Amino acid sequence: MQMDCRKTTNGTPVFYLSGRLDFSRRQEFLDLLDRFLGDVSALAEVRVDCSQLTYLDSSGLGLLLVLRDRARSQGCAVALVDCSQGALEILNTVQFGRLFRVA
Repeated sequence: MQMDCRKTTNGTPVFYLSGRLDFSRRQEFLDLLDRFLGDVSALAEVRVDCSQLTYLDSSGLGLLLVLRDRARSQGCAVALVDCSQGALEILNTVQFGRLFRVA
């Protein structure tokens, strides 16, 4: 799995995930959050680009919840955007649309 984060021109962090998001990538994901999440209190939203995400297990879903909790503690929402068909099916099955904006 490849992970990256880039900021848009207005400073919104966009996390790019590809491949699998599972327990084996936990520390890499948490390190990425530490490096790029920082202070997002002035932002309305953090985005996670899921277009190249092929697999999520319960650990991967938990990591998305960690991101959500960290962003929410600063008053910022998280959007899961450009979801691949496989990721979207999993997110819909576990009703993550109730917790995130899923597009």
